[in-house]
Amino acid sequence: MHIHMIGVCGVGMGTLAGMLAAVGNSISGSDSAMYPPMDQKLAGWGVTIYDGYDAENVGHPDLVIIGNAMSRGNPEVEYVLDHRIAYMSMAQALYRFFLKDKEVVAVSGTHGKTTTTALLAWILDRAGLDPSFFVGGVAENYDANFRLGEGKYFVIEGDEYDSAFFEKIPKFIMYRPQHCILTSLEFDHADIFHDIEELELWFSRLLRLVPSNGTVVYSSIYPHLKRVMENCYSHSYSFGTTGSDYIYTITKNGKNEIIELRGRGLDTPLRMSTSLFGDFNYQNIAAAAIMALRLGVPGKVIVEAVATFKGVRRRQRLLYQSEYLHIYEDFAHHPTAISQMLTAAASRYPDAELVAVYEPRSATSRRNTFQESLCDAFESARSVYIRQPAMLEKIPGAERIDMNVVVARIKDSGKPAVLLPDGDAIVNDLVSLIKDDPRKARVIVIMSNGGFDGIFKAIVSAVEDIYG
Repeated sequence: MHIHMIGVCGVGMGTLAGMLAAVGNSISGSDSAMYPPMDQKLAGWGVTIYDGYDAENVGHPDLVIIGNAMSRGNPEVEYVLDHRIAYMSMAQALYRFFLKDKEVVAVSGTHGKTTTTALLAWILDRAGLDPSFFVGGVAENYDANFRLGEGKYFVIEGDEYDSAFFEKIPKFIMYRPQHCILTSLEFDHADIFHDIEELELWFSRLLRLVPSNGTVVYSSIYPHLKRVMENCYSHSYSFGTTGSDYIYTITKNGKNEIIELRGRGLDTPLRMSTSLFGDFNYQNIAAAAIMALRLGVPGKVIVEAVATFKGVRRRQRLLYQSEYLHIYEDFAHHPTAISQMLTAAASRYPDAELVAVYEPRSATSRRNTFQESLCDAFESARSVYIRQPAMLEKIPGAERIDMNVVVARIKDSGKPAVLLPDGDAIVNDLVSLIKDDPRKARVIVIMSNGGFDGIFKAIVSAVEDIYG
């Protein structure tokens, strides 16, 4: 087929383009933001890319896939509708071309979806089950966002964000999973959901799709998930640090952590060693391990897979290390994720000065929904640098976050905090801080769900000039 994709450079759409090309389709696509590495990956997959949107880009395809960032008024969308060209959403296309004949395992929740999806796929792969997967980040073990295997399982990140302007439902509803992991549930995506009750409703509807002989693994830590589980008709297994079907505990072994998992079907505890750190990662590992156990993977295979799992790019990724300085990047943008990442770093490096750097980029983080809780999210840091939110004019005035209030509250708690216009200004301040005392032990954690003005490469280059 010739398939045209409107909004092709997004992570999800670009990954789908690669998958469709891999099975023999001719793919073209357009986007207004052509940026690496996705534009380079698309070119490598043989996708014809158009810079910008124009009706002429569409041509006469067999099918058009419309990304969820597109809306009425887009010239290509209008052309497709006017000429009655067949179209569908990304989620619909995933189901039609890749999921409908597979045994789908969806990983859903506010936090941890990407890491848990990548890890479960790796476990099933090491078990010789040849799974497919689709994930919203680069799985380091594969250096890829997707894999098309011959086995029966397809592990997919079940995103709750809406599917398309013509399909205002969460993507995960379209995937019709046979099994499901629910990692967590908190309020998020204030641009499309009114409150946590609406999110609970959609997660409940997701569970209604899982068959009675399917498996649901869920965290007992989140009270909203407990309410959602009242609608579960499948085999269900909870996990947590206490009062759950599966209990995990943590001990240290040098630089690694040992996760000991006890519960149903385990005569002896699973002792899993990992280089990942932080309670959020322990939860992700427990969830993936339990689902793998319930799918019949031997414990020894799970232990080996966890030990060799390299994580996901942009999640707790170590960008630079020297005797005195470690720099991490992380995808955190929700206050809970920010707090968890900083708490984990502070625990990992108790003698270092922890510097938090944050870009409020998502539609929710530029709203005042989490203004109060954001002030407390940086509690573990010694100092805080925040980028001035971009494109605030796109947020209704009454809903905009006042980052000056956030910074003032952080200062009131007794720690330095500063609001700066862009990534370059933050790098300049960080370089001055380091040069003032280059032998002081520091950990810098840079958090954003976007490119952050190229700050990641810029800061590494700058500190290499200092430390050599």
